[in-house]
Amino acid sequence: MSVETAAVSGERERLLKAFRSGRGATDALAAEASEALRRSWPDNMPIDEVARDELLGELLRSFSVFPVWLERAMTHRRLALLFSNPRPVLEPLAAALAIQCHLNEYAWNEDPAETERVDSLAANLETLTPFEVMVLACYRPLGRLEGAEVLLTRGWDGPVRQVLDEQIVTVREEAAIAAALPALTPVRSESSQAVQAQYEANPYPRWRRPGLASVRTHIHGRTLPPGMMVLIAGCGTGRQAIQSAMMFPGSHTLAVDLSRTSLAYASRKTRELGLNHRIVYAQADLMEMQADAQFDMVQSAGVLHHFADPFEGARRVCRMLKPGGLLALGLYSARARAHLGPAKALAKTYTPQTVRALRQAIINLPENDPARRSVVASRDFYSTSGCRDLIMHVQEHQLTIPDLRRMLDENDLTFLGFIQFEFEDIRKAYVAKFPHDPTGRDLDAWEAYEAERPGTFGRMYQFWAEKRA
Repeated sequence: MSVETAAVSGERERLLKAFRSGRGATDALAAEASEALRRSWPDNMPIDEVARDELLGELLRSFSVFPVWLERAMTHRRLALLFSNPRPVLEPLAAALAIQCHLNEYAWNEDPAETERVDSLAANLETLTPFEVMVLACYRPLGRLEGAEVLLTRGWDGPVRQVLDEQIVTVREEAAIAAALPALTPVRSESSQAVQAQYEANPYPRWRRPGLASVRTHIHGRTLPPGMMVLIAGCGTGRQAIQSAMMFPGSHTLAVDLSRTSLAYASRKTRELGLNHRIVYAQADLMEMQADAQFDMVQSAGVLHHFADPFEGARRVCRMLKPGGLLALGLYSARARAHLGPAKALAKTYTPQTVRALRQAIINLPENDPARRSVVASRDFYSTSGCRDLIMHVQEHQLTIPDLRRMLDENDLTFLGFIQFEFEDIRKAYVAKFPHDPTGRDLDAWEAYEAERPGTFGRMYQFWAEKRA
Protein backbone atom coordinates (compact mmCIF):
# COMPACT_ATOMS: atom_id res chain seq x y z
CA MET A 1 0.00 0.00 0.00
CA SER A 2 1.43 3.39 -1.03
CA VAL A 3 1.77 6.24 1.43
CA GLU A 4 -0.99 8.15 -0.40
CA THR A 5 -3.34 5.12 -0.39
CA ALA A 6 -2.69 4.57 3.32
CA ALA A 7 -3.45 8.23 4.03
CA VAL A 8 -6.76 8.06 2.14
CA SER A 9 -7.70 4.84 3.95
CA GLY A 10 -6.89 6.42 7.31
CA GLU A 11 -8.96 9.48 6.45
CA ARG A 12 -11.93 7.31 5.50
CA GLU A 13 -11.72 5.43 8.79
CA ARG A 14 -11.61 8.70 10.72
CA LEU A 15 -14.68 9.97 8.91
CA LEU A 16 -16.58 6.72 9.46
CA LYS A 17 -15.93 6.98 13.19
CA ALA A 18 -17.13 10.59 13.16
CA PHE A 19 -20.38 9.63 11.43
CA ARG A 20 -21.04 6.70 13.74
CA SER A 21 -20.28 8.66 16.90
CA GLY A 22 -22.75 11.37 15.90
CA ARG A 23 -20.04 13.98 16.40
CA GLY A 24 -18.40 16.39 14.01
CA ALA A 25 -19.39 19.70 12.45
CA THR A 26 -22.21 18.96 10.02
CA ASP A 27 -21.03 20.97 7.02
CA ALA A 28 -17.39 20.06 7.52
CA LEU A 29 -18.08 16.36 7.94
CA ALA A 30 -20.16 16.19 4.76
CA ALA A 31 -17.57 18.13 2.76
CA GLU A 32 -14.70 15.98 4.03
CA ALA A 33 -16.59 12.78 3.25
CA SER A 34 -17.35 13.95 -0.30
CA GLU A 35 -13.69 14.76 -0.87
CA ALA A 36 -12.56 11.42 0.57
CA LEU A 37 -14.87 9.61 -1.84
CA ARG A 38 -13.54 11.61 -4.77
CA ARG A 39 -9.95 10.77 -3.88
CA SER A 40 -10.55 7.07 -3.27
CA TRP A 41 -12.91 6.08 -6.07
CA PRO A 42 -11.32 4.79 -9.29
CA ASP A 43 -12.87 5.77 -12.62
CA ASN A 44 -15.92 3.69 -13.57
CA MET A 45 -16.12 2.07 -10.16
CA PRO A 46 -18.39 -1.02 -10.44
CA ILE A 47 -21.78 -0.63 -8.80
CA ASP A 48 -21.14 -3.60 -6.50
CA GLU A 49 -18.11 -1.78 -5.07
CA VAL A 50 -20.11 1.43 -4.74
CA ALA A 51 -22.78 -0.49 -2.84
CA ARG A 52 -20.15 -1.82 -0.40
CA ASP A 53 -18.72 1.64 0.35
CA GLU A 54 -19.63 2.22 4.00
CA LEU A 55 -18.58 5.87 3.99
CA LEU A 56 -20.86 6.57 1.04
CA GLY A 57 -23.73 4.86 2.84
CA GLU A 58 -23.25 7.03 5.94
CA LEU A 59 -23.13 10.18 3.83
CA LEU A 60 -26.23 9.29 1.80
CA ARG A 61 -28.22 8.65 4.98
CA SER A 62 -27.07 11.86 6.67
CA PHE A 63 -26.78 14.89 4.38
CA SER A 64 -27.87 16.06 0.94
CA VAL A 65 -24.90 15.04 -1.17
CA PHE A 66 -22.73 17.60 -2.89
CA PRO A 67 -20.92 18.78 -5.00
CA VAL A 68 -22.05 18.31 -8.62
CA TRP A 69 -19.69 15.41 -9.39
CA LEU A 70 -21.12 13.32 -6.56
CA GLU A 71 -24.72 14.13 -7.47
CA ARG A 72 -23.98 13.01 -11.03
CA ALA A 73 -22.31 9.83 -9.77
CA MET A 74 -25.32 9.01 -7.62
CA THR A 75 -27.92 9.74 -10.33
CA HIS A 76 -25.94 7.38 -12.58
CA ARG A 77 -26.02 4.64 -9.92
CA ARG A 78 -29.71 5.27 -9.27
CA LEU A 79 -30.39 4.74 -12.97
CA ALA A 80 -28.37 1.51 -12.86
CA LEU A 81 -30.44 0.25 -9.92
CA LEU A 82 -33.68 1.05 -11.72
CA PHE A 83 -32.80 -1.30 -14.55
CA SER A 84 -30.79 -3.86 -12.54
CA ASN A 85 -31.76 -7.37 -11.52
CA PRO A 86 -32.16 -7.45 -7.73
CA ARG A 87 -29.18 -8.80 -5.84
CA PRO A 88 -28.56 -8.73 -2.08
CA VAL A 89 -25.33 -6.75 -2.51
CA LEU A 90 -27.30 -3.85 -4.02
CA GLU A 91 -29.94 -3.57 -1.30
CA PRO A 92 -27.98 -1.31 1.11
CA LEU A 93 -27.24 1.13 -1.73
CA ALA A 94 -30.89 1.14 -2.84
CA ALA A 95 -32.01 1.90 0.72
CA ALA A 96 -29.39 4.61 1.25
CA LEU A 97 -30.29 6.28 -2.06
CA ALA A 98 -33.99 6.16 -1.18
CA ILE A 99 -33.26 7.92 2.11
CA GLN A 100 -31.01 10.40 0.32
CA CYS A 101 -33.60 11.29 -2.30
CA HIS A 102 -36.26 11.76 0.37
CA LEU A 103 -33.79 14.00 2.22
CA ASN A 104 -33.02 16.14 -0.84
CA GLU A 105 -36.71 16.14 -1.82
CA TYR A 106 -36.15 14.46 -5.17
CA ALA A 107 -34.01 17.28 -6.51
CA TRP A 108 -32.16 15.06 -9.00
CA ASN A 109 -32.93 15.01 -12.69
CA GLU A 110 -34.45 11.98 -14.42
CA ASP A 111 -34.81 11.15 -18.12
CA PRO A 112 -37.98 9.97 -19.95
CA ALA A 113 -36.96 6.29 -19.82
CA GLU A 114 -36.59 6.55 -16.05
CA THR A 115 -39.96 8.28 -15.70
CA GLU A 116 -41.68 5.56 -17.73
CA ARG A 117 -40.17 2.77 -15.65
CA VAL A 118 -40.89 4.55 -12.34
CA ASP A 119 -44.51 5.24 -13.30
CA SER A 120 -44.92 1.55 -14.10
CA LEU A 121 -43.60 0.58 -10.66
CA ALA A 122 -45.85 3.11 -8.92
CA ALA A 123 -48.91 1.72 -10.74
CA ASN A 124 -48.26 -1.80 -9.42
CA LEU A 125 -47.46 -1.27 -5.73
CA GLU A 126 -49.16 -4.47 -4.59
CA THR A 127 -46.90 -6.69 -6.69
CA LEU A 128 -43.53 -5.03 -6.02
CA THR A 129 -40.61 -6.82 -4.42
CA PRO A 130 -38.69 -5.18 -1.56
CA PHE A 131 -35.91 -4.22 -3.98
CA GLU A 132 -38.39 -2.62 -6.40
CA VAL A 133 -39.98 -0.68 -3.54
CA MET A 134 -36.61 0.74 -2.57
CA VAL A 135 -35.80 1.68 -6.16
CA LEU A 136 -39.20 3.34 -6.54
CA ALA A 137 -38.51 5.28 -3.34
CA CYS A 138 -35.37 6.66 -4.99
CA TYR A 139 -37.66 8.49 -7.43
CA ARG A 140 -40.97 9.12 -5.66
CA PRO A 141 -41.89 9.72 -2.00
CA LEU A 142 -43.74 6.57 -0.98
CA GLY A 143 -45.92 8.40 1.52
CA ARG A 144 -47.61 10.34 -1.28
CA LEU A 145 -48.42 7.34 -3.45
CA GLU A 146 -52.01 6.09 -3.39
CA GLY A 147 -52.24 2.73 -1.67
CA ALA A 148 -48.75 2.89 -0.16
CA GLU A 149 -50.10 1.70 3.20
CA VAL A 150 -50.26 -1.82 1.79
CA LEU A 151 -46.45 -1.91 1.92
CA LEU A 152 -46.55 -1.71 5.72
CA THR A 153 -48.53 -4.95 5.93
CA ARG A 154 -45.90 -7.15 4.30
CA GLY A 155 -43.84 -7.83 7.39
CA TRP A 156 -40.62 -6.92 5.62
CA ASP A 157 -37.49 -6.11 7.58
CA GLY A 158 -33.91 -5.20 6.71
CA PRO A 159 -33.07 -2.29 4.38
CA VAL A 160 -36.59 -1.98 2.94
CA ARG A 161 -38.01 -1.52 6.44
CA GLN A 162 -35.71 1.45 6.98
CA VAL A 163 -37.11 3.04 3.83
CA LEU A 164 -40.74 2.35 4.78
CA ASP A 165 -40.16 3.88 8.21
CA GLU A 166 -38.49 6.95 6.70
CA GLN A 167 -40.98 7.59 3.92
CA ILE A 168 -44.32 6.37 5.28
CA VAL A 169 -44.28 5.89 9.05
CA THR A 170 -42.55 9.17 9.94
CA VAL A 171 -44.55 11.12 7.36
CA ARG A 172 -47.76 9.89 8.99
CA GLU A 173 -46.37 10.77 12.41
CA GLU A 174 -45.55 14.30 11.26
CA ALA A 175 -49.05 14.76 9.83
CA ALA A 176 -50.54 13.83 13.20
CA ILE A 177 -48.17 16.17 15.03
CA ALA A 178 -48.96 19.05 12.67
CA ALA A 179 -52.69 18.65 13.25
CA ALA A 180 -52.25 18.76 17.04
CA LEU A 181 -49.80 21.68 17.33
CA PRO A 182 -51.02 24.70 19.29
CA ALA A 183 -51.38 28.05 17.52
CA LEU A 184 -50.32 31.02 19.64
CA THR A 185 -51.35 33.66 17.10
CA PRO A 186 -53.17 33.94 13.79
CA VAL A 187 -51.20 34.41 10.55
CA ARG A 188 -52.97 37.36 8.99
CA SER A 189 -50.69 39.51 6.84
CA GLU A 190 -50.24 38.70 3.16
CA SER A 191 -46.45 38.72 3.51
CA SER A 192 -46.51 36.25 6.41
CA GLN A 193 -48.94 34.02 4.54
CA ALA A 194 -46.69 33.99 1.47
CA VAL A 195 -43.64 32.96 3.52
CA GLN A 196 -45.74 30.42 5.38
CA ALA A 197 -46.92 28.86 2.11
CA GLN A 198 -43.34 28.44 0.90
CA TYR A 199 -42.26 26.60 4.02
CA GLU A 200 -45.40 24.47 4.21
CA ALA A 201 -44.53 23.20 0.73
CA ASN A 202 -40.76 23.09 1.24
CA PRO A 203 -39.71 22.90 4.92
CA TYR A 204 -36.16 24.16 5.26
CA PRO A 205 -33.76 22.69 5.98
CA ARG A 206 -34.44 18.96 5.90
CA TRP A 207 -31.81 17.26 8.05
CA ARG A 208 -31.14 13.96 9.80
CA ARG A 209 -28.15 14.79 12.05
CA PRO A 210 -28.29 17.90 14.23
CA GLY A 211 -24.55 18.00 15.01
CA LEU A 212 -23.42 18.31 18.60
CA ALA A 213 -23.04 21.70 20.23
CA SER A 214 -20.51 22.46 22.97
CA VAL A 215 -22.01 23.26 26.36
CA ARG A 216 -21.71 26.93 27.25
CA THR A 217 -22.20 28.66 30.60
CA HIS A 218 -21.11 32.12 29.42
CA ILE A 219 -21.64 34.21 26.30
CA HIS A 220 -19.01 36.93 25.78
CA GLY A 221 -18.38 37.09 29.52
CA ARG A 222 -22.07 37.14 30.44
CA THR A 223 -23.02 34.39 32.89
CA LEU A 224 -26.13 32.54 31.77
CA PRO A 225 -28.90 32.30 34.39
CA PRO A 226 -30.00 28.86 35.66
CA GLY A 227 -33.26 27.63 34.17
CA MET A 228 -32.88 30.12 31.32
CA MET A 229 -36.03 30.76 29.24
CA VAL A 230 -35.18 30.75 25.52
CA LEU A 231 -37.25 31.77 22.51
CA ILE A 232 -36.30 30.42 19.08
CA ALA A 233 -38.03 33.01 16.90
CA GLY A 234 -38.56 31.23 13.60
CA CYS A 235 -37.34 27.70 14.35
CA GLY A 236 -37.98 26.10 10.95
CA THR A 237 -37.34 22.36 11.12
CA GLY A 238 -35.86 22.50 14.61
CA ARG A 239 -32.13 22.05 14.23
CA GLN A 240 -31.33 25.39 15.89
CA ALA A 241 -33.69 24.69 18.79
CA ILE A 242 -32.15 21.27 19.36
CA GLN A 243 -28.59 22.56 19.18
CA SER A 244 -29.51 25.35 21.59
CA ALA A 245 -30.94 22.85 24.08
CA MET A 246 -27.70 20.86 23.86
CA MET A 247 -25.61 24.01 24.24
CA PHE A 248 -27.56 25.29 27.27
CA PRO A 249 -28.53 22.14 29.24
CA GLY A 250 -30.57 23.87 31.96
CA SER A 251 -32.64 25.92 29.56
CA HIS A 252 -36.32 25.68 28.65
CA THR A 253 -37.27 26.63 25.11
CA LEU A 254 -40.30 27.88 23.22
CA ALA A 255 -39.74 27.43 19.49
CA VAL A 256 -42.21 29.06 17.10
CA ASP A 257 -42.63 29.18 13.34
CA LEU A 258 -45.22 30.02 10.70
CA SER A 259 -45.10 26.57 9.09
CA ARG A 260 -46.88 23.65 10.75
CA THR A 261 -45.10 21.24 8.39
CA SER A 262 -41.72 22.54 9.56
CA LEU A 263 -42.78 22.43 13.20
CA ALA A 264 -43.98 18.83 12.88
CA TYR A 265 -40.61 17.80 11.47
CA ALA A 266 -38.89 19.65 14.32
CA SER A 267 -41.11 18.05 16.94
CA ARG A 268 -40.54 14.53 15.61
CA LYS A 269 -36.76 14.96 15.55
CA THR A 270 -36.84 16.45 19.05
CA ARG A 271 -38.71 13.40 20.36
CA GLU A 272 -36.20 11.09 18.67
CA LEU A 273 -33.40 12.84 20.55
CA GLY A 274 -35.20 12.77 23.91
CA LEU A 275 -35.41 16.55 24.25
CA ASN A 276 -39.18 16.98 24.03
CA HIS A 277 -39.42 17.73 27.78
CA ARG A 278 -37.31 20.87 27.25
CA ILE A 279 -38.57 22.27 23.94
CA VAL A 280 -42.17 23.31 23.25
CA TYR A 281 -43.17 23.94 19.64
CA ALA A 282 -46.05 26.16 18.56
CA GLN A 283 -47.25 27.94 15.44
CA ALA A 284 -47.01 31.72 15.65
CA ASP A 285 -46.44 34.83 13.60
CA LEU A 286 -43.73 36.85 15.37
CA MET A 287 -45.47 40.04 14.28
CA GLU A 288 -48.51 39.00 16.35
CA MET A 289 -46.83 37.70 19.52
CA GLN A 290 -47.38 39.63 22.75
CA ALA A 291 -44.82 37.98 25.07
CA ASP A 292 -43.22 41.20 26.32
CA ALA A 293 -39.90 40.83 28.21
CA GLN A 294 -40.41 37.14 29.00
CA PHE A 295 -37.20 35.55 27.70
CA ASP A 296 -33.62 35.49 28.96
CA MET A 297 -32.41 34.67 25.45
CA VAL A 298 -33.88 35.07 21.98
CA GLN A 299 -32.37 33.40 18.93
CA SER A 300 -33.52 34.22 15.40
CA ALA A 301 -31.32 33.05 12.54
CA GLY A 302 -32.37 33.42 8.92
CA VAL A 303 -35.78 34.86 9.79
CA LEU A 304 -35.99 38.66 10.00
CA HIS A 305 -34.73 39.18 6.44
CA HIS A 306 -37.91 37.42 5.24
CA PHE A 307 -40.19 39.94 6.99
CA ALA A 308 -41.92 42.66 5.00
CA ASP A 309 -39.95 45.09 7.20
CA PRO A 310 -36.91 43.51 8.92
CA PHE A 311 -36.51 46.50 11.25
CA GLU A 312 -40.08 46.19 12.51
CA GLY A 313 -39.48 42.47 12.87
CA ALA A 314 -36.42 43.19 15.00
CA ARG A 315 -38.46 45.53 17.21
CA ARG A 316 -41.07 42.81 17.78
CA VAL A 317 -38.46 40.17 18.59
CA CYS A 318 -36.43 42.43 20.89
CA ARG A 319 -39.56 43.45 22.78
CA MET A 320 -39.82 39.84 24.02
CA LEU A 321 -36.29 39.94 25.50
CA LYS A 322 -35.76 40.80 29.16
CA PRO A 323 -33.46 43.72 30.04
CA GLY A 324 -29.98 42.25 30.30
CA GLY A 325 -31.06 39.35 28.08
CA LEU A 326 -29.03 37.99 25.18
CA LEU A 327 -29.98 38.07 21.52
CA ALA A 328 -28.50 35.95 18.70
CA LEU A 329 -29.42 37.16 15.22
CA GLY A 330 -28.62 35.86 11.75
CA LEU A 331 -29.27 38.18 8.79
CA TYR A 332 -28.35 38.08 5.11
CA SER A 333 -25.41 40.22 4.00
CA ALA A 334 -25.99 42.23 0.82
CA ARG A 335 -22.29 42.04 -0.06
CA ALA A 336 -22.04 38.29 0.52
CA ARG A 337 -25.14 37.51 -1.57
CA ALA A 338 -24.51 39.90 -4.44
CA HIS A 339 -23.03 37.07 -6.51
CA LEU A 340 -26.39 35.25 -6.51
CA GLY A 341 -27.91 37.85 -8.84
CA PRO A 342 -27.46 35.93 -12.13
CA ALA A 343 -28.89 32.72 -10.68
CA LYS A 344 -31.85 34.59 -9.17
CA ALA A 345 -32.53 36.22 -12.53
CA LEU A 346 -32.60 32.80 -14.19
CA ALA A 347 -34.81 31.42 -11.42
CA LYS A 348 -37.50 34.00 -12.20
CA THR A 349 -38.23 32.08 -15.40
CA TYR A 350 -39.10 28.97 -13.34
CA THR A 351 -41.75 28.17 -10.72
CA PRO A 352 -41.67 26.42 -7.33
CA GLN A 353 -43.01 23.35 -9.13
CA THR A 354 -40.08 23.29 -11.57
CA VAL A 355 -37.14 23.59 -9.15
CA ARG A 356 -35.69 20.33 -10.42
CA ALA A 357 -35.65 21.66 -14.00
CA LEU A 358 -34.06 24.90 -12.78
CA ARG A 359 -31.31 23.00 -10.99
CA GLN A 360 -30.56 20.90 -14.04
CA ALA A 361 -30.46 23.98 -16.27
CA ILE A 362 -27.91 25.56 -13.92
CA ILE A 363 -25.81 22.39 -13.73
CA ASN A 364 -25.76 22.20 -17.53
CA LEU A 365 -24.39 25.74 -17.90
CA PRO A 366 -20.67 26.22 -18.67
CA GLU A 367 -18.59 26.04 -15.49
CA ASN A 368 -17.58 29.70 -15.75
CA ASP A 369 -21.15 30.97 -16.24
CA PRO A 370 -21.97 33.39 -13.38
CA ALA A 371 -25.37 31.81 -12.76
CA ARG A 372 -23.76 28.40 -12.28
CA ARG A 373 -20.62 29.49 -10.49
CA SER A 374 -22.62 31.47 -7.94
CA VAL A 375 -24.65 28.55 -6.59
CA VAL A 376 -22.97 25.17 -7.13
CA ALA A 377 -20.60 25.86 -4.23
CA SER A 378 -23.56 26.31 -1.86
CA ARG A 379 -24.87 23.27 0.01
CA ASP A 380 -28.37 24.75 -0.23
CA PHE A 381 -28.34 24.14 -3.98
CA TYR A 382 -28.41 20.36 -3.46
CA SER A 383 -31.96 20.00 -2.15
CA THR A 384 -35.30 21.27 -3.44
CA SER A 385 -36.13 23.31 -0.34
CA GLY A 386 -32.57 24.63 -0.12
CA CYS A 387 -32.47 25.70 -3.76
CA ARG A 388 -35.81 27.46 -3.45
CA ASP A 389 -34.67 29.18 -0.26
CA LEU A 390 -31.37 30.19 -1.90
CA ILE A 391 -32.55 31.75 -5.17
CA MET A 392 -36.38 31.61 -5.33
CA HIS A 393 -37.58 32.98 -2.00
CA VAL A 394 -40.94 34.76 -2.06
CA GLN A 395 -39.61 37.58 0.15
CA GLU A 396 -36.02 38.42 0.95
CA HIS A 397 -34.11 41.47 2.16
CA GLN A 398 -30.35 41.81 2.26
CA LEU A 399 -28.72 44.03 4.84
CA THR A 400 -25.50 45.91 5.46
CA ILE A 401 -23.45 46.59 8.56
CA PRO A 402 -24.94 50.11 8.82
CA ASP A 403 -28.34 48.36 8.86
CA LEU A 404 -27.15 46.23 11.77
CA ARG A 405 -26.01 49.35 13.59
CA ARG A 406 -29.46 50.88 13.11
CA MET A 407 -31.13 47.70 14.37
CA LEU A 408 -28.91 47.68 17.47
CA ASP A 409 -29.50 51.37 18.21
CA GLU A 410 -33.29 51.21 17.73
CA ASN A 411 -33.61 48.32 20.18
CA ASP A 412 -31.19 49.39 22.95
CA LEU A 413 -28.79 46.57 22.14
CA THR A 414 -25.08 46.34 22.86
CA PHE A 415 -23.14 44.52 20.15
CA LEU A 416 -21.10 41.66 21.63
CA GLY A 417 -19.50 40.24 18.52
CA PHE A 418 -19.92 38.23 15.34
CA ILE A 419 -19.94 34.46 15.61
CA GLN A 420 -17.57 34.46 12.63
CA PHE A 421 -14.94 36.09 14.88
CA GLU A 422 -14.74 32.74 16.67
CA PHE A 423 -13.26 31.19 13.50
CA GLU A 424 -9.48 31.26 13.88
CA ASP A 425 -8.69 32.26 10.28
CA ILE A 426 -11.12 35.19 10.34
CA ARG A 427 -10.06 36.33 13.81
CA LYS A 428 -6.36 36.33 12.89
CA ALA A 429 -6.93 38.21 9.63
CA TYR A 430 -9.22 40.75 11.30
CA VAL A 431 -6.93 41.48 14.26
CA ALA A 432 -3.93 41.75 11.94
CA LYS A 433 -5.73 44.46 10.01
CA PHE A 434 -7.37 46.16 13.02
CA PRO A 435 -5.06 45.60 16.02
CA HIS A 436 -6.93 48.30 17.94
CA ASP A 437 -9.93 45.95 18.20
CA PRO A 438 -8.76 42.58 19.62
CA THR A 439 -12.31 41.68 20.73
CA GLY A 440 -13.88 42.30 17.32
CA ARG A 441 -16.58 44.76 18.35
CA ASP A 442 -15.86 47.75 16.11
CA LEU A 443 -18.60 47.73 13.47
CA ASP A 444 -16.87 50.43 11.43
CA ALA A 445 -13.82 48.18 11.20
CA TRP A 446 -15.99 45.21 10.24
CA GLU A 447 -17.59 47.26 7.46
CA ALA A 448 -14.13 47.96 6.03
CA TYR A 449 -13.10 44.32 6.50
CA GLU A 450 -16.19 43.05 4.65
CA ALA A 451 -15.63 45.52 1.80
CA GLU A 452 -12.27 43.85 1.16
CA ARG A 453 -13.52 40.30 1.83
CA PRO A 454 -17.18 40.21 0.71
CA GLY A 455 -17.51 36.49 1.33
CA THR A 456 -16.82 36.78 5.06
CA PHE A 457 -20.51 36.60 5.95
CA GLY A 458 -21.43 34.17 3.19
CA ARG A 459 -24.00 32.37 5.30
CA MET A 460 -25.24 35.40 7.24
CA TYR A 461 -24.22 38.12 9.62
CA GLN A 462 -24.43 36.10 12.83
CA PHE A 463 -23.90 37.97 16.08
CA TRP A 464 -24.68 38.22 19.77
CA ALA A 465 -26.06 41.33 21.42
CA GLU A 466 -27.27 42.27 24.91
CA LYS A 467 -30.39 44.26 25.71
CA ARG A 468 -29.43 47.17 27.86
CA ALA A 469 -31.13 47.33 31.28
